Amino acid sequence: MICAIYGTTGELIKLAPVLVRIREAGGSYLSATTGQQVQQIPALLDQLGLPQPDVWLGRGSGGRDLHTNSDIPGWLARVASTFASERGHLRHLARNGDGKPLVLVHGDTMTTVLGTLMGRIMGVPVAHIEAGVRTWDVFHPFPEELSRRLVSRIAQLHYAPGPAAAANLKRGVVVDTGTNTIRDSVHLAPRDSPIPAVVEGRRYGVVSLHRYELLKERELLRVTLATLARHARRTPLLFVDHPVTIAAIERFRLGGLFDNENFIRMERLSFFGFVELLRRSAFVVTDSGGSQVESFELDLPCLVHRKKVEQPEGVGENVVVSGFSTAELERFLEDPDRHRRTSPRSELSPSDVIVADLRQRGYLRTS
Repeated sequence: MICAIYGTTGELIKLAPVLVRIREAGGSYLSATTGQQVQQIPALLDQLGLPQPDVWLGRGSGGRDLHTNSDIPGWLARVASTFASERGHLRHLARNGDGKPLVLVHGDTMTTVLGTLMGRIMGVPVAHIEAGVRTWDVFHPFPEELSRRLVSRIAQLHYAPGPAAAANLKRGVVVDTGTNTIRDSVHLAPRDSPIPAVVEGRRYGVVSLHRYELLKERELLRVTLATLARHARRTPLLFVDHPVTIAAIERFRLGGLFDNENFIRMERLSFFGFVELLRRSAFVVTDSGGSQVESFELDLPCLVHRKKVEQPEGVGENVVVSGFSTAELERFLEDPDRHRRTSPRSELSPSDVIVADLRQRGYLRTS
């Protein structure tokens, strides 16, 4: 049986179309989570129409999502302890369900590495979705670049989102899925999901920033927020309040930069709500690789506020990589509409490719 191990909503969103297709085909899988984002996972599973986890290996930090580095040691200890006690049970379930046993992980999070190591300890093959993407710079993004390299050394089956990613993989079985599974995730979201009433009938941009490289540097974060606040006087900006971002803003005392009524802080929406917010927006400023790919799919002007990105979707077309340059951010905000997708969107479903391959290799038995 396939054991899908995930810990964050980002992983789950990109795994979701694969899991949905497994269920639609009459197959089954074991759902296990480390609970990095314990507060968000249950609601997202409900929204996606997927069952709640069969196994909770961890439950965040005291029952809430991990917010700071100090939350990690306790969470890791809980995950390791639970896995040690449940290892035999998990191995039994994986080896005695439908199809050959397989651990399925996604991306580059701490859970990706943990899930891969769990598969190795259980003696179960590991398949890695979104394998092979690289920046070739261990510090950008850190520690994700290292996580991907480690997982690539251990996993036996690699689902690479395009030929460039596939070419980076030198061991195991490599399957080119054509593009990222988030292409399918976007199309799981129905249209007309509720969005904040404050933007109804207005042109607006979306800002979603939450990466460590930005949040650890007070001056870089200050200049970024000040630039966004200045441009918000012309076009309203919705600023997504990720818990880690809130913590950084409070720690560095930068809350005063939001005194502009057009620079609007908002709580995180559900995945479906966020996709609808993007569909109706004029542009997005983000440091998320997931939002980069979503923007490519939606042909949405997008600035990725990072040194480097590991995925090529949209770069040089509708996607601008700032390199943390304030001047680049300024240029983008002056005229985001000039950035549009020029290459055709693929009609290939990467999730269909993955499920068909799992079936062919005997890991998935369907009715």
